[in-house]
Amino acid sequence: MTAPNQTLEFNYDISCPFAYIASTRIEALASRTNATLRWRPVLLGAIYRATAAPQGAAGSASDVFNPTKKAVTAASMQRTLRRYDIRYNPPPQHPRKTVNALRLLYAVGEEERRVLSKKLFQAYWAEGRDVNDDAELLKIVRESGIEGAERLSEKTFGDAHARQELETATSEAIERGAFGVPGFWIPNEQWVDVNGEKRVGRFYWGQDRMHLVEASLLAQRAGDRWENVENLKSLIPRCLPDRKINSKIRVEFWYDFSSPWAFLGWTQLERLKRTFGENLEIAMKPFLLGILFREIGAPDFPGGADSPTKAAWSRQDQGDYVRFWNAVNVQKGRPDKNIDFHWPDVFPIRTPTVLRCAIVEPSTVPILYRACWEQNADVANDSILEEVLNKGGFDGPRLLKKSNASEIKQKLRDLTAEAKKLGLCGAPTYRVLRKSGDGSWEHAGGLVWGQDELNVVEDLITGWDADDTTTLAEPRKKAKSSRETTARL
Repeated sequence: MTAPNQTLEFNYDISCPFAYIASTRIEALASRTNATLRWRPVLLGAIYRATAAPQGAAGSASDVFNPTKKAVTAASMQRTLRRYDIRYNPPPQHPRKTVNALRLLYAVGEEERRVLSKKLFQAYWAEGRDVNDDAELLKIVRESGIEGAERLSEKTFGDAHARQELETATSEAIERGAFGVPGFWIPNEQWVDVNGEKRVGRFYWGQDRMHLVEASLLAQRAGDRWENVENLKSLIPRCLPDRKINSKIRVEFWYDFSSPWAFLGWTQLERLKRTFGENLEIAMKPFLLGILFREIGAPDFPGGADSPTKAAWSRQDQGDYVRFWNAVNVQKGRPDKNIDFHWPDVFPIRTPTVLRCAIVEPSTVPILYRACWEQNADVANDSILEEVLNKGGFDGPRLLKKSNASEIKQKLRDLTAEAKKLGLCGAPTYRVLRKSGDGSWEHAGGLVWGQDELNVVEDLITGWDADDTTTLAEPRKKAKSSRETTARL
């Protein structure tokens, strides 16, 4: 367990649905880690303005998504709400201004802020109420039952102290690296950033990164070593426990070597096969990500459209996942090679020839992925690619020649067209298919985009039904004299 003085600050704005999801989980996380939780609301629009977010100060992050990405992320959001069994009935007009609601939260004490925050989230996201209406807002306050509710009035919205507290919390969040909410600040975490600089105090972002927050808090008594956190992988919530599967399951892995996230997803495929047994088949599906982006109206390099603050966080986030999966690998007895992630000097990586080599000879995928994301090899250069293949035990010249055959080029074009037809918006994307009694393959659970949703893939493999009522279970708090267990439904 963590040291008694460990603190976790939770940054949120009532107008964010992902902060709403986080608000339903954050208290249990703090309890499991013995952390002192501080509810610190911030003004999301001001964060967007300060970080030059592409959607603007008054917008929503999805405003700048292309239609395909909007469809994929909307489906993912609905799946997450079902998995956590969270009520969701937002107001017809979104986003709504929340500045007065947030000021109210700083006009009350810490405990009242916690209670009122949860009530405001419910009012906005479950009851569809307009928290921008001052009369409605004060009605919600009275309904919350907090101490001192009767003294709050419209005059409170202009309270100088409350205004200053909100501005201070927002400024602090920006200084710490926030570009959105929910945010999580661990003041005492000692860490090394991607530039090798030692730092104290760490910002995490996103309700889907809360297992990383928990790993960090639990590691404080373990020398900051995540591999010493008991049963680390169990921190990622699951609906069903792992087990060998009795029926044939196929997981399609749609990838391009140019994506660092697809690389991280690829590193976990062997673990999936070990976990679920011989009835699990992995079908590799290479496609041209750049062509897909062009076809669906996405930037050639989507990360280049992010604010500088978000781009810096993304690099650190990749490092967090490398650390997490490497620690999981250590706990499993090191069955896989350590992930030695290295951002390439030449990026974006031009990959048509590399992908065609993978089509000609699928067994080249491991050495090609490691060349791209561990060895800093410029694989767009044919001579370097040939050398990589030769060192890997393949006939480089022969493979390159075969990769230029017209039928191989057409195969890559066909796979890219199929990716668009299926509705992919990026890589990696997973499709889980189950073999039916008549021998046909039935798609289950929709598209799963991103290696950070591997828990969804694992549940679908195990038999979870996306329309089922079985919900996610998070780790139970560790008892003082027993081993930590994980709740599984």
